[in-house]
Amino acid sequence: MAELGAKQPHELLLMLGGVLALLLTLATYGIQWLTTGIPQSQYATVTTAVILNVVLGGALWASSAITRKNLMNGAIVAGVISIILIYFGGRPGQIGGIVGILGAILAAAKPYLPWSRRD
Repeated sequence: MAELGAKQPHELLLMLGGVLALLLTLATYGIQWLTTGIPQSQYATVTTAVILNVVLGGALWASSAITRKNLMNGAIVAGVISIILIYFGGRPGQIGGIVGILGAILAAAKPYLPWSRRD
């Protein structure tokens, strides 16, 4: 927990976006699988959605580490991953992608914010 307190707000937003995409996807399809079952005709769609959201959610999480090394490169990577999540990820991907976009915008704007300047 002490590690989370040392992170910048944009890093936390990127990590949250990745976790949301991942957990919401697993929860949505996991609950459907346990309660009503997933019809065999939807196996390919569900598998594609789960793999896509897990991989892109993990990449969004990893982009927060990229922002520690190079702020603008991490913001660009996070923005691209978030747009792909929004477009292809279904509802869980859209939620995680929007949070990721907010993190990417905050990371890109960080050098221009008054409280981040070092005098």
